[in-house]
Amino acid sequence: MKITVFAQIQAHPGQTDALFNLLKQLVRDTHTEAGCFEYTLHHSLDNANHFWMYEVWQSQAALDAHMTSPHFNAFVTASEELVKQVDIHKTYAC
Repeated sequence: MKITVFAQIQAHPGQTDALFNLLKQLVRDTHTEAGCFEYTLHHSLDNANHFWMYEVWQSQAALDAHMTSPHFNAFVTASEELVKQVDIHKTYAC
């Protein structure tokens, strides 16, 4: 079953550009993963500190592999001081 993820990522004030650069690298790295159908970064027009990630994965196993990948874990470590809040919503198509 395909898994869709909507992740809202909020940068700390003054950290938007640094987080944006890390997110763009994460997108480039993630597109090479098996089971990744879509991984798209969106930047809010209403609030410069808000980003959205839209992801479509072949399965929960593919998403799990992403969450343990070296590049994702490197992103988490590098962005710890930049990110104020993350809200993640996982869905599947009905």
